[in-house]
Amino acid sequence: MTKTTVSIIIPTYNAANRIEATLSSIAAQDYENMEIIVADDGSSDNTCGVVENILKNSARDFKIIRHEANMGVSAARNTGLGAASGEYVVFFDADDLADQNFVSVLLKTITENDSDAAFCGFRFRFEDTGKEREVPVKLNLSRLYSAEELTVMYILKRIKPAIWSTIFKTSFLKTIDLEFTVGCRFGEDSEFLTKALSRCDLIHFSTGCHYIYVRHKDATSSITLQTLDKYLHRYSDSAEATCRAARYLMEHAESPKVRDVAMNFMLAKGLIETLNVAARRHYEAEFYRKLSSPETRRALLASHRFFFQKPEVFIKAAFLLIAPRLYFRMLSKPFKVRSKA
Repeated sequence: MTKTTVSIIIPTYNAANRIEATLSSIAAQDYENMEIIVADDGSSDNTCGVVENILKNSARDFKIIRHEANMGVSAARNTGLGAASGEYVVFFDADDLADQNFVSVLLKTITENDSDAAFCGFRFRFEDTGKEREVPVKLNLSRLYSAEELTVMYILKRIKPAIWSTIFKTSFLKTIDLEFTVGCRFGEDSEFLTKALSRCDLIHFSTGCHYIYVRHKDATSSITLQTLDKYLHRYSDSAEATCRAARYLMEHAESPKVRDVAMNFMLAKGLIETLNVAARRHYEAEFYRKLSSPETRRALLASHRFFFQKPEVFIKAAFLLIAPRLYFRMLSKPFKVRSKA
């Protein structure tokens, strides 16, 4: 029996009307030696039936694992990762697509360089118009970038790899004992990716845009942002994920540069966002409690070190330290939440 090389992990929840296109896209990959793992997170529709019907006719190895209750995308991805038998893993969203050579390009990139991770660019496809917008990897293929450089670039948003456009060496993830944070539903992907990149010895990339992120007309992100409470829940989850990732890097990253950007930029950014949530929710006591903590004050003061890279973070930090009452009043005013395009 041929050993599985790549495991494609797909977390899904009530995706019966969309997952057929996704699975067809994966089954059509030009790379043969892979398995498809669908981690169904307690769907109440016929997702599992649709998945089984498609995969039985796909001539691909597959596993379907079902949670009895909905536990969130992080738990589903962890379940898929635990069941993976491939030497490499890719996390794929249940409503997206990919070019036919997506897996083979990523596999070639990671194996040729014996990297711990490799990524490619992606495209946004707008379902209602069919139009696409590329998000390429804006790096020079003739240059050799260190894992340290690429991690810092990702944190500062100078490059935009995503969890679903990245391939990982399975043994690497298991060696560092990395999983998604269960309970976190927004920002969990960037938290995981930041942590993973910070522990890599080698990272490589392909400049092609081979993953297709589909922007649906009724996308969850658009619906979620239509109410203030749901918007703040999403924003809070993302802020806490940023703080967790920063603290993780401060403790585990071997690179002094990565620890520096985590301690003096990333943590400040995440803490500012948690303060914003408290102000938006009119939680005045919580706002001042968070602001007065030694960790918060140190991080806000230290953010001046990254003023020339990300001035907006230090400007907000200075505003918070100099005029906290005014900052709170400004953010606690009512505002209209716009739907995400």
